Amino acid sequence: MTVQAEGPRCLNDYNLVGEHAALAEEKGLADAKWYASPIPKEQMRELLERRDGPALRDTLLWFALLLAFGLAGLMLWGSGWALIPFAVYGVIYASSSDSRWHESSHGTAFKTDWLNNALYEVASFMVMRESTPWRWSHARHHSDTIIVGRDAEIAFPRPISIVGTILKFFSIPTIFKYFQTVLKHVVGRMTPAERTYIPEAEFGKVFLRARIYILIYLAVIALAVATRSILPLMFIGLPTLYGTWLMVVYGGTQHAGLAENVLDHRLNTRTVYMNPVNRYLYWNMGYHVEHHMFPMVPYHNLPKLHELMRSDVPPPYNGLAAAWREIIPALIRESKDPDHYVHRLLPAPSAQAETPRTAQALVSDASPGAGGWIEVCALSLLMPGDVLSFELGGRTYAIYRTAIGQLFATDGLCTHGRTHLAEGFLQGVCIECPKHNGRFDIRDGSVRRPPPRIALKTYPVREKDGKILLSVAS
Repeated sequence: MTVQAEGPRCLNDYNLVGEHAALAEEKGLADAKWYASPIPKEQMRELLERRDGPALRDTLLWFALLLAFGLAGLMLWGSGWALIPFAVYGVIYASSSDSRWHESSHGTAFKTDWLNNALYEVASFMVMRESTPWRWSHARHHSDTIIVGRDAEIAFPRPISIVGTILKFFSIPTIFKYFQTVLKHVVGRMTPAERTYIPEAEFGKVFLRARIYILIYLAVIALAVATRSILPLMFIGLPTLYGTWLMVVYGGTQHAGLAENVLDHRLNTRTVYMNPVNRYLYWNMGYHVEHHMFPMVPYHNLPKLHELMRSDVPPPYNGLAAAWREIIPALIRESKDPDHYVHRLLPAPSAQAETPRTAQALVSDASPGAGGWIEVCALSLLMPGDVLSFELGGRTYAIYRTAIGQLFATDGLCTHGRTHLAEGFLQGVCIECPKHNGRFDIRDGSVRRPPPRIALKTYPVREKDGKILLSVAS
């Protein structure tokens, strides 16, 4: 049995500082609570484990392919045969860099975070996305996925422009907007929309990177002029024109034609089965419903996550062609009727839906004793490497037990997205927020990875007679 899910009437003002931005907040669509499929916590913890191996292997192969086809294009330059290796080089450079940018932006591709940051900066340049603005833009995209007036990454605003959609395959609108914005950043200006999601303290990083990008492009252009050849631009610059088409084929399947202004990723996001080559190039981002529900899960574990939540999501699309057979008619109709969208059928709730995804919060109405100390629970309830939520007097605390048995306590809500940290991932002495992958050091509450900027407050915690005691004294 299935039930039909209805989305609200489509809004057409996508301006992040327009009236519909305020309307989204009034309707409770901004930073709202989203539906999440029930996954037992023990199985989720296994999926969250980070490793360097898969991403190192896949990244080294990626660079090897770039090098091989780039060298082949160089050696064949001057003959028509050069078009073949450059066609492949362009796709690897301008299309598959999108998924590398995406996964490293979440900090989940590698266990070692400097590797995530390094790949993120390289892939950002290749895919023509300024690294700092897009880091914050993507955090907003996950908070407010396809919420009109809030999401800065809606790729197919309505009414759809058919000509504009076709031009996307050659990245022409993207290139124009990219350089228009970069040049503003070069001279130290931010757009009004960017100011809604990028903290002012980050503006300096935006300006610096924009100037670096322009210097790189100017150097490549100068080299092309000096050599009287477009060959340098075939490696940097032109791939965005001739190699972006596959990124649009992949990326268009994510949300195009689906419902806007809903708080369920099953209604505004697609999962598409892909063959091994496409899965490698796209780093498993075909499992996009799974990724949006649980952005902490590394890309190489998304197939396993899919199997766990398969009965709770609409049927996946059996290949890119199947997805586009739905998308193309929807876009054509949306070019004339902006209120049209594809209605997804949701499975009926099952018994599994009653299973909590995470441990329930412990709630106490007791009064703290001397020094603000209060008993939380038996130590045995908090396993090594785990975290629990504790509520007292209207406040939420997170109690941590590291893999080596140390106890720590902090405020229980992320200072950025107000999400329960007990639903996050504890790795060593860092807790990762489940909403935007921000990280805090549980020893002192300091921010270890954005988007959070405000540290957590920490609290004394200890074990006595097999009990966990927490001091909530200010």
